[in-house]
Amino acid sequence: MVPALTALRTAVCPEALPCGPAGHALVPEDIAETFDHGWADGSGAPRAADREDRLTEIAVSGGVLVALRRRDEAPVDVHRAPVRAWTLGLAWVRLGLSEQMLDTCMTYLRGRVTGAGTLLNQQMVKGSLAEVAIEHLEIETMMDGALPGDLDIAATVHLHAQITRADRMLLRLLGAYGFLADGPGQVAWVSELLADVYVGPPAEGGPR
Repeated sequence: MVPALTALRTAVCPEALPCGPAGHALVPEDIAETFDHGWADGSGAPRAADREDRLTEIAVSGGVLVALRRRDEAPVDVHRAPVRAWTLGLAWVRLGLSEQMLDTCMTYLRGRVTGAGTLLNQQMVKGSLAEVAIEHLEIETMMDGALPGDLDIAATVHLHAQITRADRMLLRLLGAYGFLADGPGQVAWVSELLADVYVGPPAEGGPR
């Protein structure tokens, strides 16, 4: 997760701390501590300790993520190309995490034996896994070859909502294992948190 977010930051907003529309950021620790400018919509603004709150730290694969809130962040124009590049790139990162979670889920279910075989071979489980795989395929088809300007804001928000929905379906299949602090549940939670910080929820009445 950390390497993917670092690569995205390097590609979209080099030398700056990427912030969401409300001034929040969720970034690898070295990014939080290295750059003296914040970035929200293609332009940077100096960071100041007295106008920034360090909210929490989250240990994840590959390092630590830091959650910040900049209290002086100006409103963000979500239609600007740099913002759309960031949210599209973030969707690719989240899709990759979701696909890894699908692999983890299948491995886990394959090892859980019931009276009639493994959980993986149960019809309802197979149907749910197929539904997740279809969600992943639809998301990838929408994003494949797309440039930041090709998808409007509503479409990007919908893609992130689809990823969240797929992750939640997988967590239900994993049962209690999915809620372990160092298990796939944490990955799903952080992934959804990234969407909340940088994309926001779907519009009222929209797909979730």
